Amino acid sequence: MQIQKNVSLASFSTMRLGGKAAFLVEISSEEELLEAIKYSKEYKLPTHVIGSGSNSVFSAKGYNGLVIVNAVDGIEETVGEDGLLLSVGAGVNWDRLVEYTVEKGYSDIALLSLIPGTTGAAPVQNIGAYGQQVSDSVISVRAYDSKSGDFVTLSKDECMFSYRHSRFNTVDKSRFIITSVKMRFSRRSESAPFYADVATYFEVHNINQESVSPANLREAVSTVRVIKLPDPSTVANCGSFFKNPVVSADVFNQLQANFPELKSHQTDDGNLKLYGAQLIDLCGLKDFHDSSTGMATWKNQALVLINESAKSTDDLISFKEKVVQAVEEKFGITLIQEPEFIELV
Repeated sequence: MQIQKNVSLASFSTMRLGGKAAFLVEISSEEELLEAIKYSKEYKLPTHVIGSGSNSVFSAKGYNGLVIVNAVDGIEETVGEDGLLLSVGAGVNWDRLVEYTVEKGYSDIALLSLIPGTTGAAPVQNIGAYGQQVSDSVISVRAYDSKSGDFVTLSKDECMFSYRHSRFNTVDKSRFIITSVKMRFSRRSESAPFYADVATYFEVHNINQESVSPANLREAVSTVRVIKLPDPSTVANCGSFFKNPVVSADVFNQLQANFPELKSHQTDDGNLKLYGAQLIDLCGLKDFHDSSTGMATWKNQALVLINESAKSTDDLISFKEKVVQAVEEKFGITLIQEPEFIELV
């Protein structure tokens, strides 16, 4: 384990913005995590843990503490009568895990293909797409509990999952450092109805939607995402910058009376999820390039903010506020930022 000093955080965020971390360390095991925590306590340093940086936005002022890059690797497999059980290191690339399960013949997370980030970060946000979410497959999470000073195993129920939320990004934010995730996979196929983009792909390619294979699902979603979303390795972005708003049926009916073109998708609790990208598009901000900040919205998906020539995180914040204000004024809905904003000076 090697502690680095005065490290540019722009290299640890896919938005490629941010000041410097006073200290930074990459850990690859629970033992190294304990060493890093011991170091932070010895020198009285605040700590912040990241994975791939695809969901992190660092302040222009940097982080005056210890940034821990969680790179715990490994996939341990157990096959049982009720499916495939995996224990996955928190640092494992999420799409690598999706590919692994699809190759094993399981469809449980196939619709989550090409979502950037690490497996350890997935339960924090309860990532989801096209009707699937990671919490559907989670059995338990192993994590370091900063409150007790020991490692704990939290069951699915104890994780307190909801739409794009968990206890890890709400009531117990920053308390736990996830080191591995135990998951169960059992579904061999999926059937209609599918989200429009995915259904269209199956129609075009003459794929029977009554029993779609894991490979079909992954191929469909990967094709759609490549078309709609920029690759963070070539275009600086954090994926969807805003969460899709969820409203009651009454609120949706009021909105649709004024905006008949509004689309929605019913959630499990009876509310309606709006498409944030459509709201931004209806404000005339899709493929909008802002010369004053160097930021833009992506040409094929307005939820994605991209860094074209921004000089600092302050430019990103200014641009974000422009988008939020426009949607508020037109629809009375406040878009919520999805990536975490990290600041400590």
